[in-house]
Amino acid sequence: MERQSDIIKEIIALKDKFNSDEQIEAFKEVAENVRKFEEITTQKSEELRKELRMLNRKLTTIKAGAKKSTDQNDPNFNDLIAKHEREKFELDELNAQLEMEEKYPFESYSLCKELEELENMSVEDETLPKDDNISLQLHLYRKLGIQFIEDENTHELKARIESPDGNDIHTVVIDDRHSQYFMTNHLWELTTGSS
Repeated sequence: MERQSDIIKEIIALKDKFNSDEQIEAFKEVAENVRKFEEITTQKSEELRKELRMLNRKLTTIKAGAKKSTDQNDPNFNDLIAKHEREKFELDELNAQLEMEEKYPFESYSLCKELEELENMSVEDETLPKDDNISLQLHLYRKLGIQFIEDENTHELKARIESPDGNDIHTVVIDDRHSQYFMTNHLWELTTGSS
């Protein structure tokens, strides 16, 4: 019986040695640590998946950009760019020309009119005798836009003056009522457009 009592004592000692409350707490602590570890690894793996998706999108974008740049080296693409550049240049020239016509609408008209006058001008007008003062004066007046006309009804001498912008034509009677100085200044004001 002694043997039984020794066995019972050993079982009691072993039971005290292996207290189940401590082991349960240890198991609970281990289980909590395993749960935290799984939670942290799940969170980290989600972050890594998100980063991997973002990097995949960047890679896809870069690949598409690389494909576009190789497509740009295609001769058809270069021809298309050159064609559009030529069209842009032609449109810019046309736009500049239209802006000039809009800014100076009578410029092209007056140049055409001047060209027509030059074509209709006789050679005699251009080759004046060197000692013919009257012809030289008349030629100078014509260049300034002044034409002298005799009125058929009253036989008065009149000057027809075109304004510099070509919009107005003034007719002035030339007579002795005004001084030569006044008439010169008046004609000059009409030809230059200054008032």
